[in-house]
Amino acid sequence: MIRFATTILSAFSAAVLLTACSAGGDNQGVEYAPNMYHSVAYDPYTQIVDKDAGSWLTSIEYPDGHAEFFNSNQFNPNRMNMRLPAPNTVKRNQYGWLPYRLGKDSLAYAARALKNPLDSTAAMIAQGKLLYDMYCDHCHGAKGTGDGKVASGVTIDDPEKGKLEKGAYNGVANLAGDALKNISEGHIFHVITHGKGLMWPHGSQITEEDRWKIAKYVKTLQK
Repeated sequence: MIRFATTILSAFSAAVLLTACSAGGDNQGVEYAPNMYHSVAYDPYTQIVDKDAGSWLTSIEYPDGHAEFFNSNQFNPNRMNMRLPAPNTVKRNQYGWLPYRLGKDSLAYAARALKNPLDSTAAMIAQGKLLYDMYCDHCHGAKGTGDGKVASGVTIDDPEKGKLEKGAYNGVANLAGDALKNISEGHIFHVITHGKGLMWPHGSQITEEDRWKIAKYVKTLQK
């Protein structure tokens, strides 16, 4: 008798607990991490147009009656949540600059014709230094003299062979030397973009704006 009563009490408690988890109207019930369930991210170029998709999971009454996974943008007739750019459009950055299009063999023209569009403020040069430290220091060195760790190599401790010299990359340009001290910021920008000699191109790693900032900072090293 006691066991039967315990079973009945357990079943009643479970029923009350499950009832507390129900949802409807203004009563959203009890959920664990509800944002994980009810914030379905949009896929930019596709939509879930079936209003019954995810109905087995739905616990919220949406105004238009759709189920959990429905994410269709009714204002886009192409069943996409993001519209494709118009044909032949070219992306510009925040300043309205078009992508840099001079080829690698145009260094002489770039050095003569390109002008740095950024101001020579202390803040701009400080940003250029941060970028130089990130992308250039390891080869050209902190002062641009071509003595970075990549250029001069490093000494490592090998457990079996003792100290070993590794990684000397001879021929890194001395940006502060007499041979390069008069190059223009356009020259520096073009070389960062396309590379030259031992230097590999960095146009795909560094934005156009940041390349100009580095060029401006390099000129301070050459003074």
